[in-house]
Amino acid sequence: RTLSISEAIDAALPGGGLPLGCVHEVQGSRLACAAAFAAILAGRILRKGGQAVWVGPERCWHLPGLLPYGLTPEKLVYVWARRAEDQAWAALEALRCRQVGAVLATIRQADLTLCRRWQLAAEESGATAFLLGTKSASAITRWHIHSVRTPRGVELDEACWRVDLAYCRGGQPAQWLTRWRGGQLELLAARPSQRAEAQTQQA
Repeated sequence: RTLSISEAIDAALPGGGLPLGCVHEVQGSRLACAAAFAAILAGRILRKGGQAVWVGPERCWHLPGLLPYGLTPEKLVYVWARRAEDQAWAALEALRCRQVGAVLATIRQADLTLCRRWQLAAEESGATAFLLGTKSASAITRWHIHSVRTPRGVELDEACWRVDLAYCRGGQPAQWLTRWRGGQLELLAARPSQRAEAQTQQA
């Protein structure tokens, strides 16, 4: 049968699933790719309850575009702010709220102190943060999402991404070729990432 990417990712992560109550970094060849993948992960978290808070600059997102990925209107609160410091403050306050299950934030800049404050807030409340396009020194996982050309046998209207788990605390890097089909992300192929291959060769 065709595996879902959720099964493949869970098998690669320590503990058999995405760590919660912490900060994850999601980068993309385009920010839209990172946003879609983060929305998929956040949607899984919200199945257990809680709200999602999206923090970004100046209404930069067309939120209905995220609905197919699991973020429904009644579960999503959008906070927009022009200044980077206001974006950072909004993300921090959202992470401190125990009614929030996931925070997705596009922050223009974040220093080490701010990253640590986010991590501490997530640990205390249990909320999970996804930083989009922002590098975080305290991230538990780091993901790189790249759009790829549609492989043979895949419909043209099915988005295809290469999902790289570039870093995972307590785990190993991995890479998957995926497609979005029928409301879920499916696995087309999996192999160790280049970093994992290099580590194996050195050993």
